Amino acid sequence: MIRINLLPQSKRGAVSASGGSGQVWGVAYLVAVGLTIICLAGVYFLKDGELTEQLAQNATLTREIADLRSRSARLEEVRASLERSQRLDAVVGDLNRARSGPLRIVMELSHVLSENVGPTIDPARLERLRQENPLAGFNPAWDVRRLWLMRFDENARVVTVKGRARTNDDVAEFLRRISLSEMFSEVTLTKTQSTVAAGGLEIIDFELTCKVTY
Repeated sequence: MIRINLLPQSKRGAVSASGGSGQVWGVAYLVAVGLTIICLAGVYFLKDGELTEQLAQNATLTREIADLRSRSARLEEVRASLERSQRLDAVVGDLNRARSGPLRIVMELSHVLSENVGPTIDPARLERLRQENPLAGFNPAWDVRRLWLMRFDENARVVTVKGRARTNDDVAEFLRRISLSEMFSEVTLTKTQSTVAAGGLEIIDFELTCKVTY
């Protein structure tokens, strides 16, 4: 009777099958690890490129911001210089007006009290006033020798005028003329008083206030 021992052969087959399966799993693991490393490397290089590009953009923006700040600082300097220049021009203008203004006022009074001259006024404005009120103009035939000024005081462009006239009508004519002048405003008669001068001549003392523009 022949006996066949199959046990050792079965063990070797099992061991062989187990070793082949382990090799397959090991190769698969290595492939998975390699693919993961490749993917991570790709993501790394992609993000690194994006970071480099973003840093370059940030550097460009930083330079632009610094340039804008520099320009803004220069603009503020120019604006401040312009404001100082404008203030200086205003001061110079005020000084020039303060220097030449009184002379202009005296010349205007001379025109107001001159025959065939009258106050300084725009002819179109004078014509409109006459159309609205025929008595709004002045009488060019008025004898200016019927009124004379005794005193003229100015303080902060507020003027007080004192004078004498032959009659109240002469005072009224002077008021009309000075009120029409472009260099006087807010003309107000503050006082009139009848007085007998030397020689028995009756005259009118008057006083008025107004503002001057120059």
